[in-house]
Amino acid sequence: MTDWVANIKIEGDRIIWGVVFFLLIFSLLIVYSTSGWNILFGHIIKLGIGVSAMYLVHKIKFKYFSKLGQLAYFLSLGLLVLVFIIGVSVNGASRWLSIAGLQFQPSDIAKLAILLYLARQLSKQRDFLHRLPDLIWHIISPLVLICALVLPNNFSTSALIFLNGIVVMFIAHVRLKLIFSVIISAFILAMSIYFTAKYTSVFSDLLPRSATWVSRIDSFFDGSQNDMTHKDFQQVQALVAIQNGDITGVGPGKSIQKGILPYSSSDFIYAIIIEEYGVIGGVSVILAYLILLFRAIRISFKTESLFASLVAVGLIFSLVSQAIVNILVSVEVLPVTGQTLPLISMGGTSIVFSCIAIGIVLSISRDSTDREYEKV
Repeated sequence: MTDWVANIKIEGDRIIWGVVFFLLIFSLLIVYSTSGWNILFGHIIKLGIGVSAMYLVHKIKFKYFSKLGQLAYFLSLGLLVLVFIIGVSVNGASRWLSIAGLQFQPSDIAKLAILLYLARQLSKQRDFLHRLPDLIWHIISPLVLICALVLPNNFSTSALIFLNGIVVMFIAHVRLKLIFSVIISAFILAMSIYFTAKYTSVFSDLLPRSATWVSRIDSFFDGSQNDMTHKDFQQVQALVAIQNGDITGVGPGKSIQKGILPYSSSDFIYAIIIEEYGVIGGVSVILAYLILLFRAIRISFKTESLFASLVAVGLIFSLVSQAIVNILVSVEVLPVTGQTLPLISMGGTSIVFSCIAIGIVLSISRDSTDREYEKV
C-alpha cells in the first residue's frame, strides 16, 4: 500500500490542482452542513471517483483526446436520443438515463464532448471557415444538434453549451461578422420559442418544459418585484440566507436557511456558503473559479497547438460560466435555471465530468509543445 501511494505522481499545473482541492474541501463542508452524514458519505465516494478520474485522465498523452472527443461526441448524440425513449424523469424533467443500475445525465457528457469536437474541427478546418456555409457545416451544425437534443428538458444547459461554442469560435479567430450572425439567429429563435410557448400550446409536446421556462422568466421580470408574493420562493429564501451571512457569516454548520431553502445542497448551495462563511467565503469561491480561468488562459498562451489552446480555455470557461450562472441565480440577477455549482454542489456525473475536464487541461499543461494530435 505504501509503495502504491509513493508511485502517485501529480503532474501538470500545481495551482489548478490546489484550487480544485480547495473547492472539493469546501464541497465536503457545505454538503455536510446541508445534508448530514448519510448524504455526505455518498458524496465523498463521488468526489473520490471524480478525483481518481481526474488523476488518470491527466496522465493520458494529450494527442489522444482529439479522437476520444470525436468518439465521445457521437456517443453523446446516441445517449441524448435515448433520453427521449427510456429517460428517467426527476423533478418533472426527463434528463437522466439508468443503465445497468447506473443513473447519469447524458448532457454532462455532451458538454465535454462538444467542446473537444469543436476544438478538433476548428483546428483541422481552420482554412475553410471564412465563409458562413463552411462554418455552418463544420461547426454550427454539430453544436446546434447537441443543443437541440438537450433543449427540450434543459434550456439553461442548452444555452450554456451554445455560449461555450461561441466562445471557442471567438478564441479560434472565426470572423466576428459570422459569429454575430449566429448569435442574432439564436436570439431570434429563442424569442420565437418564448412568445410561441407563452401564447400558444404548440410546443407543449415537443418542449414539455416550455411552460416552466415562461413562468420563471415572467416571474423574474414581473413589474412588482418589490412584492415578495411575485418572486420565486427559492430565490427569496436564498436572499434571506445571503442577508443572514453578512460579511463573516454565521459560522460553519450554523445555517438557518438550509432546512428551508429547496436544493440547498445543489442549485442554491452558494447562498448557504455566504450564510455560513459570509461575503468573505463567497468571494473566495468566486476567486477560485477566476484563478482556474486565468491559469487555463495562461496554458493556452504557452501551448503550440491550436487544438490544445481551444480545449484548455473552452473546458475551464464551461465550468466557470456555469458557476457564474449558479451564483447570479442565487443573488437574483438571473431567473432560476437549475445549474449546479461545479465541484461544490452535491452531484454524481456532474462532479465526475467536471473532474475529467480539469484532468484534460492538466494533461495539456504537462507538455505545451505536443502537436502530435494532428496525426491521430
